Amino acid sequence: MTDPNMHDSQEQPEYGAYDRNRDEAQTPRYFDNPYGNPYMGGGNQGQDGSWQPVSPFKLVEEWLPQQAKNAIRGVYGVLGVVALILGLALLIWPGATLKVAAIALGAYFVVSGVIRIVTAVVELGLPGGWRVLDILIGVLLTVGGVIVLKNAALSGATLAVLITMVVGLGWMMEGVMALVESWRMPSSGWAVVYALLSIVAGFIVLFSPVSSTAWLILFGGCALIVLGVVAIVRAFTFGKPRRR
Repeated sequence: MTDPNMHDSQEQPEYGAYDRNRDEAQTPRYFDNPYGNPYMGGGNQGQDGSWQPVSPFKLVEEWLPQQAKNAIRGVYGVLGVVALILGLALLIWPGATLKVAAIALGAYFVVSGVIRIVTAVVELGLPGGWRVLDILIGVLLTVGGVIVLKNAALSGATLAVLITMVVGLGWMMEGVMALVESWRMPSSGWAVVYALLSIVAGFIVLFSPVSSTAWLILFGGCALIVLGVVAIVRAFTFGKPRRR
């Protein structure tokens, strides 16, 4: 005869539900091991048959599939190399003009925006809200870069205003996003450096009372070089195990 009070191990409670057929404390297995991978295994079934919830808001990069890690490392590496090349070109180009600065900065924002969109789509386990926000920022950066590239032939004063607006706002948006996202990065120190540099650079460009051609070229080149170095470091550290 079957005891009606016996718990059927095949019938697991829903996420957050209380199982009245169990007398002992009911602590989800995932919370016993904060470094465990809730994305492993089949459904909500743990290896010992106990309930194992999957948190839709928990993201740890080392849980990603190796293919996704390699893809994201690749795009960070490409972004870093592009930023380095463009920054060096601005600083060492003989007689660099505002048009050259517009092309370099516009190209950087296009690449940066596309990379943000790609990582938002590829990065498995990213909460829906984060994914949408990443894509939105990526689209805005890409559009801003395209606008600067298409208008690189404008007159000096008009082009300077356009660069100031797009580059200033773009760097500030990118910096704020990087700062907020730094909580899920294994090497958050570099992420915070990147974020603060972006925010400060955007603020200076946007609110500088005098944005001369020489100032924009010098500051833009230096900022691109530093951002490029940080992106390359990010390519090597992405998905590495966290220190426990």
